[in-house]
Amino acid sequence: MDPRSLQIYDLQAEICKALAHPLRLRILDLISEGEKSGSQLLEILKIPKANLSQHLSVLKGAGILKERRLGPSRILALAIPQIEEACELIRKVLAQRLQLQGREAERAREVLKRQKRRA
Repeated sequence: MDPRSLQIYDLQAEICKALAHPLRLRILDLISEGEKSGSQLLEILKIPKANLSQHLSVLKGAGILKERRLGPSRILALAIPQIEEACELIRKVLAQRLQLQGREAERAREVLKRQKRRA
């Protein structure tokens, strides 16, 4: 495998790690609706400032978020707008998975009912 492909896999893994927390996904959803300040996020999420700071640091470190100063505030925005589409695609995959699991569970219930009738 060429070095460029390996680099892409490394970067993909870094982004996936940054996305691997429900609160960070929620933060991205909020920011994808429009730029937000840290204060706005704290008000919405109702979490300690240190906790928010940690999560924002991970997202910025992975290059997913960017920030700019506006007076005393830091305004956060998506550095990679396509991340919103990627998250939506993952949600669609998960919805399909849940739907399939629901069908499998229904089939299992039907098998159990038939087995009980025979007994």
